[in-house]
Amino acid sequence: MPKNMKKSPRNGGAKKNNGYVPVTIKTHHDKKGGHPHIVVDNVEDKHVSVGLSTKPTKGKGSKNYRMEKSPFDDGKQSYMRRQGTVAPKSEYMGQRKGTLTPKDYAQAKIYGDRAKQKYLDGKKDKKK
Repeated sequence: MPKNMKKSPRNGGAKKNNGYVPVTIKTHHDKKGGHPHIVVDNVEDKHVSVGLSTKPTKGKGSKNYRMEKSPFDDGKQSYMRRQGTVAPKSEYMGQRKGTLTPKDYAQAKIYGDRAKQKYLDGKKDKKK
């Protein structure tokens, strides 16, 4: 097997890596319709995800994280929302595959872990 080929744990086949991290992208349906989100983790029956955008800012000027490359490999400039989301899996539709640079994936993981921790802390307070 060539060096740049990696065995995929899901299907056992060889898959080209090129240094990018494969991710799952789903559309998260909310009040405003739906936006693509990168699913970074799962907690209970919920997805932990980070939203994607084509705009550099959100709302009244809060900046989105500028990504090194688009996860869709379409050549467009993409941005990542700085706040992760923990929502029921039923709110996510349409699974797609994408790739992130290791730096972008690490940042998505940070935002996702922050949202996951906030969710778990909120649950802990409700039990008391």
